[in-house]
Amino acid sequence: MTTFKKYLLILFALSSSYLISAQDAGTITYAKFPIKIAIGNHAVGFPYEHSFKAFNPHFSVGTELGLNKNQKNHLFLSSNLGFFRNKVIGNTIILDLDLGFRYTNKKGIFIETALGLGILNQFHPRAIYEQNPTEGTYEKITDKGFSASSIGLKMGIGYDLSKNATVPFRIGISHNFFIQTLYFDLENFPIMPQSTTNITLTYKFKKL
Repeated sequence: MTTFKKYLLILFALSSSYLISAQDAGTITYAKFPIKIAIGNHAVGFPYEHSFKAFNPHFSVGTELGLNKNQKNHLFLSSNLGFFRNKVIGNTIILDLDLGFRYTNKKGIFIETALGLGILNQFHPRAIYEQNPTEGTYEKITDKGFSASSIGLKMGIGYDLSKNATVPFRIGISHNFFIQTLYFDLENFPIMPQSTTNITLTYKFKKL
C-alpha cells in the first residue's frame, strides 16, 4: 500500500469516526434563554376578527425558560417586551409573562399554546390638553400614557430546524388574543379585546 493510500485511509477513518461520534452525541445541545422575535399585525376585536383589515405593526422580543427536559412535550415560561402602533386605540408598550406548552414531533413540526398576563403602557390616540388655571385656556400636554393590564391566550404552529439539522432556529406563525383592562374610555369600553398575528423566529444558543 502506497503512502498516499495510507493517508487517504487514515483520513477516511478519522472522518467516519467524527461523523459517528457527532451522531451518537445526539445532536447539539442548546443553552437556556433563547432569543425570540415576533413581527406582525395588531387588531382590535375577537380572535381573527379584523386581523388583516388594516396594518398596525407589532414587534416584540423576548426569551423563554424550559420547565422540563422533555423536548417532545415541553413546558416553558416566556417573557416578551413588545410594541404596537394603532391610530384607533393608541400606541402601546406591553410586557407579558406566559406559561406555555409545546408539542414537537420527530420531524420538527410543533404546535404550542400559552396563557399569559401582561402590563401595558398605552398612549392616547389623540393629543391631550389640560386647562391652564390662570388663563383659563387649554394647553397641549405631554402624553406619558396610562397603565393597564391584560390576560391572553396564544396559539402557534411552526417548524424547529434544529430538530433534524444543525440550524439553531425555530420559525412559526402565532396568534395572540388578549383582553385589556382598564381602557382609558371606561364609560364606553371597560375592556378592550385585541389580538396580534405574527411571524416568529427563535434563535437558540449552542451550549458550551
